[in-house]
Amino acid sequence: MISLDDLNPQQREAARTIEGPVLVLSGAGTGKTRTITYRIAHMLQQGIACENILAVTFTNKAAREMRQRVRTLVGKRAQQIQVSTFHSLGARMVREHAAALGLRPHFSIYDGGEQVALVKKALRGISVTWKKYKPEDILFRLHAARGWRDDTLTIRDADGVDSAVLHSVWDTYRATLRSANAVDFEDLLFLPLRLLHTHKDVLRQYRERFRYILVDEYQDTNSTQFDLLHTLAGTHRNICVVGDDDQSIYGWRGAEVRNILDFEKHYPHAKVIRLEENYRSTTTILNAANAVISKNAERKAKRLWTQRRGGAKIRCVAAVDEMDEAELVVADLMMQQRERTLPPSAFAILMRMNTQARPFEEVLRRYKVPYVVVGGMQFYDRKEIKDFLCYMRVLANPQDDEALLRIINVPARALGETSIERLGRAAAQAGTALVPMLSRAEEIRDLQPAARHAMAQLGAMLETHRQMLAQQPPAQVARALWAAVDYRRELETSSRTPQEVDERMANAQALIDSIAYYEQHTQEPTMSGFLQQTMLLNRDDDEELSAGKVAVMTVHAAKGLEFPCVYIAGAHQGIMPHAKSALTATGMAEERRLFYVAVTRARDHLMISYPLARMRFGALEQCAPSEFLTDIPGELMDWDKNAAVRTATQEETAGFVALFKKQLAEQQQTP
Repeated sequence: MISLDDLNPQQREAARTIEGPVLVLSGAGTGKTRTITYRIAHMLQQGIACENILAVTFTNKAAREMRQRVRTLVGKRAQQIQVSTFHSLGARMVREHAAALGLRPHFSIYDGGEQVALVKKALRGISVTWKKYKPEDILFRLHAARGWRDDTLTIRDADGVDSAVLHSVWDTYRATLRSANAVDFEDLLFLPLRLLHTHKDVLRQYRERFRYILVDEYQDTNSTQFDLLHTLAGTHRNICVVGDDDQSIYGWRGAEVRNILDFEKHYPHAKVIRLEENYRSTTTILNAANAVISKNAERKAKRLWTQRRGGAKIRCVAAVDEMDEAELVVADLMMQQRERTLPPSAFAILMRMNTQARPFEEVLRRYKVPYVVVGGMQFYDRKEIKDFLCYMRVLANPQDDEALLRIINVPARALGETSIERLGRAAAQAGTALVPMLSRAEEIRDLQPAARHAMAQLGAMLETHRQMLAQQPPAQVARALWAAVDYRRELETSSRTPQEVDERMANAQALIDSIAYYEQHTQEPTMSGFLQQTMLLNRDDDEELSAGKVAVMTVHAAKGLEFPCVYIAGAHQGIMPHAKSALTATGMAEERRLFYVAVTRARDHLMISYPLARMRFGALEQCAPSEFLTDIPGELMDWDKNAAVRTATQEETAGFVALFKKQLAEQQQTP
């Protein structure tokens, strides 16, 4: 039996309020996840069935943590609760009702790179001037203009993009997905919503199943997610949303802060509970954060407080330029590490954009400080992994032409562009996908004998392993397929050293091991199920921070994290706030929220820095400190006497840098 007495009064109220609409305004560091998990555990104790609870969040990492915490409280039955991301929930609904949505069960999910490739191919086919268009921009416009009800576009000519071009690309894009029995990530939200609105029996089924809905990070929901949630909650209205409008920083990717601001308009009798006691930061840091965010006009009133009285002042430093700024930050970091005996993982350097990382990397390397740039290449982005996944996709879904085109000549099989074009033409004439046409290569008259033989061999290999899937577990088939492909040949031609070949082969083995793990934890494992799960993980998962390393990341990437020592770099006008965002009231409000998020990542030590000048387009540009710094009360700030004021001379600042270099040298010489 759990006890809600372990929670503070506001958390306890949120946990025990089960019936009806509830808005939990959870400020930074106020124990949001603890409150959510106790609420779920309390619901189970009250006799609510596991299958009647739906908990939705944004990343697989958050879903895993939530599920594990509930399991710690209530035991194994927590595994029966549907705790997932929005896209995982959508994929499950699409799988359960694939036929009603015009799909076959073993559909493929196309990632962002494959979607861009489809757009590029469509552009090339409709316009001789296709190169003047950027496929990524076209794809963004298409998704923004798409309607969930019937896939029609609502679009007008703008920014030099002809609407006729967009419509033509869209028609080709959708037709290609349909013929490949594939969906994109937008479909995983649009198709479930369409399903619920067009099949009333299915809607009743899901409403009966998910009688209690809990949504984490509600401030990050977009309009489609909003519609999906409120369609599911339409009759019972037992929906609890948890979030913080002050941390809504994803407007650029469709998040609607109005969803949380207007919750009481959608549910007039909703109960509103504020979590304001912070368990992370010092009073100094919280007072600074409160002062900054209070300048936003449209927000839910709340003020963070803590029982951790006092705390060191926030250090603010102005540097000569970006390289000097990196020197000052790393110098302070090393000093804090030495004085506090903290591991490198206790430190984070936050910035507005990834492009600001270069000078910090250079200085960290020079002083041999271990670090990781969060946002680098991840496991599923590696070529060998993408290639092997495409082999398995072709086994699971023979209609997946895009997957075949990626690996048809990997490893090299003497299949050039001309041969592949002839294969595609023959498949189109025969009204079939490319994979079945491989086995009919002898029918393609204008193929060279070597190409015909290579296609027939590839088709036979794929067919053999596809038949194996009906009799053997996915991991066993994957292991046999990897051996048959002989991918080492590809690695030996593209890798620089034998060690790199071995490392990349080990990556593939790790992928096969993950299939085996999937089998052990799934009741009815299939290759298609594994591939769909993998695509969702690749889309939604947070990057794990490396143990024992300083984290260098954007503020967006740092949301949800905390560190004993935080450095906010590049805090000057034009960057923080960003010049483009500052042009609109909503953009400026989001920039202020972004700065607020950065400040509230710090537990004990916070340093904010900016350069007096930076290189821009080959010229030195003067920088003014961020206007957000003026929002922080002066008594909370410690402006460095030598380098922190805008009027400091270059000689003074250079002397400050030299002093720290000397201190660092002395520290490194000390045993």
